[in-house]
Amino acid sequence: MTEKSNFYKGLKLLGTQKEQQLNSKIQNLLNNRELIERVSDNAQMQVPRINRLQEASERMSIIMNYPTKRDVASLAKLVIQLEEKIDRLEELVSTLVEDKGRNAGGKSSSRNNGNANSSRSMKKKSRLASNEMEGSKKRISDFMNNSLLLSSLLPEFDSVGQGNSNV
Repeated sequence: MTEKSNFYKGLKLLGTQKEQQLNSKIQNLLNNRELIERVSDNAQMQVPRINRLQEASERMSIIMNYPTKRDVASLAKLVIQLEEKIDRLEELVSTLVEDKGRNAGGKSSSRNNGNANSSRSMKKKSRLASNEMEGSKKRISDFMNNSLLLSSLLPEFDSVGQGNSNV
């Protein structure tokens, strides 16, 4: 039993020593300014490749009709904006209910009714304009997707304008 205990203590001691040696080597490498500059230069050379890959992914996502990271991020922003608008509407409804409860004993003035009606009509016009804008955005998006899909199906042409003879 003591033999096993001594073995594990020795193994633990050896592991601790190797860990300290590795940590000191890593610290020396991290303190080496020349190495850090070379790694940084290499990383800067990779940036254009990464950008090209992202652009290709964006183009493929349009053709294949799947969302990208940017699409999900913009959707998340829209959801947050929608939640804020809903919160504001809830506050507005609660204040209107409170006002109506206070005015239950007496009649409200005709001026307030006129303001409410004009406010409703403005909201309705705004909603209609928003729906029209969304519809036109959808039509443009559909047109672009269909155009990209059709262009991917077209045969390739050489510089003279005749069909590709390599087929």
